[in-house]
Amino acid sequence: MPEFTISGTAPARQFLLIPGFMCDASLWKFMLPGLEQLGQVRVADLNEGNSIESMAQRLLPALPDKAIIIGFSLGGYVARHLAWLAHQKNKTIGGLVLLNTSARASTEDEIIKNRQQIKLLEHYPYKGQTMTALRRALHPLRQDDSVMLAHLQAMSLALGKQVFLQQLSIVRADGHHELAGITCPALVAASRNDQMRSLVESEKLAHGLPHAKLHIIEDCGHMSPLEKAPELITSLHDWLQQHAI
Repeated sequence: MPEFTISGTAPARQFLLIPGFMCDASLWKFMLPGLEQLGQVRVADLNEGNSIESMAQRLLPALPDKAIIIGFSLGGYVARHLAWLAHQKNKTIGGLVLLNTSARASTEDEIIKNRQQIKLLEHYPYKGQTMTALRRALHPLRQDDSVMLAHLQAMSLALGKQVFLQQLSIVRADGHHELAGITCPALVAASRNDQMRSLVESEKLAHGLPHAKLHIIEDCGHMSPLEKAPELITSLHDWLQQHAI
């Protein structure tokens, strides 16, 4: 049974937050005050499992009824598959929120590069993610933001080498065929300046989900929960008012 960090005291609505690649609960630090005004918050982790399937299956037994599942990046893959699994078992999902994510499969080039990184770590110590990788995750105008970079690196170091290797080894299967079976209300948020996930991928996600709204965030890189938390909370609040169960 997975462990969740629980915060907030609002009784009715329940959020399950699923972070991304080498991100921990502090990914949500700027969104948390707003989320806690909207409901009870549970934060999952992706520190176990070597596939999207195994990660989603691990979270399924503890999924609250009518939960709003929010997944970011890699966590979006898990959130999407978790919602699909829940629907297969006739569990009611209150809503699905997918941030800066996709349903496309890992490319051969991505798989090769990840395997090369794994091999390198057999011979070199783990020092967290490279500064190049961290900068690429941010909007071009924030790529020298020392506070933001330090936050990203701190998450990477806190999770450590074993989680890095575990998450790096995940090969993501194409999930577009599952989208039609996810019938709960959905919100897909994409950043205009995301260098890691394209708008086309987000549009394809929103188009494939039967009841989805697409929200595009301007002046934002991949790390929308850290870069644009107030806008995400506003968008989430408006969407909940109109669509979520």
